[in-house]
Amino acid sequence: MMRAVMKRARKSALLPVGLALVLLLISAVAVQANSGGVVPGEGYSDVRRIYSDDGQVLLELEPDELFIFTTNSKVLEKSKVARERLIGQYIREKFPNLKFRIVDWDENGIREANFAASGVYPDMVLDLVGRNTTRIIKTNGMDYDLTSLIEKYNFDLSRIDEACMAIVYDRSTGGVLAIPFQINDYVLFYNKAVFDKKGVQYPYAGMTYDEAYQKARQLTFGEGITMYKGYLQHPDVYLQHNQMGLIPFSLTEADKVVLNTPEWVELVDNLVRFYDIRGNIWTTTDDFFVNGNVAMCVDAIEKLLQVSLIPDYLPSGEIQTWKQRFANNGLVKGETWDIMPIPMLAEGETTTYMPNLLGWFIPQQSQMKETAFQVIMHLLSDEVQLARAKDGVKGVVTTPEIAASYGSNVPELQGLNLEAVYWGKNAVQPIRSPEVAGGGYWDIALWMVFRQYILKDGYPADMALRRVELEQNQWIQDRLQEGHRW
Repeated sequence: MMRAVMKRARKSALLPVGLALVLLLISAVAVQANSGGVVPGEGYSDVRRIYSDDGQVLLELEPDELFIFTTNSKVLEKSKVARERLIGQYIREKFPNLKFRIVDWDENGIREANFAASGVYPDMVLDLVGRNTTRIIKTNGMDYDLTSLIEKYNFDLSRIDEACMAIVYDRSTGGVLAIPFQINDYVLFYNKAVFDKKGVQYPYAGMTYDEAYQKARQLTFGEGITMYKGYLQHPDVYLQHNQMGLIPFSLTEADKVVLNTPEWVELVDNLVRFYDIRGNIWTTTDDFFVNGNVAMCVDAIEKLLQVSLIPDYLPSGEIQTWKQRFANNGLVKGETWDIMPIPMLAEGETTTYMPNLLGWFIPQQSQMKETAFQVIMHLLSDEVQLARAKDGVKGVVTTPEIAASYGSNVPELQGLNLEAVYWGKNAVQPIRSPEVAGGGYWDIALWMVFRQYILKDGYPADMALRRVELEQNQWIQDRLQEGHRW
């Protein structure tokens, strides 16, 4: 027996160094997984505190506590219960010994500016990948390339929606600065009562903008002293997440806005005609649910969760406010209003908006990067993505089971056409080379195309696009001369 043991020991001692290192890594990961805590060697040397401008302690964190900072999600903003239901519970189940804190933007007055001032940064940040990779993450010095962690843990990015990864790759300028997490996508809300007044057929999946326009003309009318609008779609969102997959920048030259093209003119003209209908003036998509006088409206999934009055996702006071509004305007979920996919640019197409994407960033200042990445990997598992879909959140990993399960765990969503949420595929934007993408994604005033020059000043589409292109290119040059990179 002793000789057999010594023989096995000699064989173990002869293991190649590379294999030994691999086994060591597996062992370390196994220890973390079994203990459910911080990856060995990670953590902070002391208690961390975030301060206000006047020196007040806004947040105190233990040395081994994972700091998770969430932004740009109304559900997470309004409800701590939702944070636990949609994020916290999954971390606790997988990592039972891991201490963590989820803080939403402006909670206790905590914003990004407080991080640098206090010298304390989050270990995970949930933010808009499209707009805020540059505007917030890079501007605040929190950008960190996750490529090494992706390779170390063999994390499969091909599982994630192609359109989401295109945004990540473009904004990351050569690396991977974020892992996609969820999509606050858009659907078409429609008011059956308004359709019934004119005997117009309800919208259907695959309906084109041409058909929607004809319906909008019929459904924009006055009755008594009430004016009904046929169609509302936020022009800024329509351009930013457009179904053509266009971005407002050159694909071959750095720091250059390109809007004066036939494709952009076609895209803008497609929506302009809706607001040329007398009486169908652009105001806000809130009119659909607040006033109840709009036939069709394109709005976000988060609005669906809001107006469905889900107690875990909305403060009780807001639920009562919405109930009173619905009592006044007659809107009844499933009976007088429902949802469909947004209109298509052409018959037979199934391309919806580019993703309104929230993703996880790990700031370079974090001393718990591997712990954070393991948490992110778990949140991107099929198991968690399925469970979150059942709770009304559209994820970035899609299987037939996940798509079919959307909202099934939320009683308040029942009776609605929930298939609309996962219908079709998101438009995919082009990925610029790192040399062309340059320092990042300039936060140009694309809103001026519609809300300034077309809807306010009366410009035609091509003229509005030319002017915004000219003005924003000059703005970029001015910024560059001031020493800015984005």
